[in-house]
Amino acid sequence: MMVAIIYFILKILVIVVPLLIA
Repeated sequence: MMVAIIYFILKILVIVVPLLIA
């Protein structure tokens, strides 16, 4: 359960971070 939540957060960061940088 925890692993799925962490994986989900990482996926969001991978999408959001490039948008913030750009």
